[in-house]
Amino acid sequence: MSSQTLAQWVSAIGSAGSLLGFAAYVWIMLLNRKDSVEVRQEQQAQGVTAWLDDGERHERDEDYVLCVHNGGDSPVFNVRCLFSLPSSDDQHAVELALLPPAHDAVRSLPFGSDEVSREELYSAPAVPEMRFTDSHGTHWGRDGHGQLHRVENRGVRRRPDHRSGEDTGRDDSDWETAHRERAGATQS
Repeated sequence: MSSQTLAQWVSAIGSAGSLLGFAAYVWIMLLNRKDSVEVRQEQQAQGVTAWLDDGERHERDEDYVLCVHNGGDSPVFNVRCLFSLPSSDDQHAVELALLPPAHDAVRSLPFGSDEVSREELYSAPAVPEMRFTDSHGTHWGRDGHGQLHRVENRGVRRRPDHRSGEDTGRDDSDWETAHRERAGATQS
């Protein structure tokens, strides 16, 4: 083999190696970009919380209120909070179609201090569970311990039905049933 042919082979192998190295670099960058999008989405969702509180802390006449907070940079949609009190079989629900970024929503509760003590209001079973959809269409949930998790999408991701105002991509019926069962179990 002549030195010229050898040089051509070395050049070809070097070019192929460079091409493979560049392709690997692009692939890794795309994976990192996807990861950073998911991290940003989770950070946004971490800022969405709900709690029960005294009405006077929020300049309300009611004894107790439900506070829902969006500390993120984007709105969240179809917020649904469920909670039960240890002394009752009733399941209470509060729904918000839209919660703007950096905004608090304060809603009245269907009971007052004559029916529920402060200790019961702040007890673990009275912590609201919640579900919401972020601005990317990802469904999130927060359990009664405050832990955030993605809610599995069943089937194709769809946009909310703007005519009915319903998010047809998220089915909360199983979640509501499980919440009702947990609330009943804590009372026994």
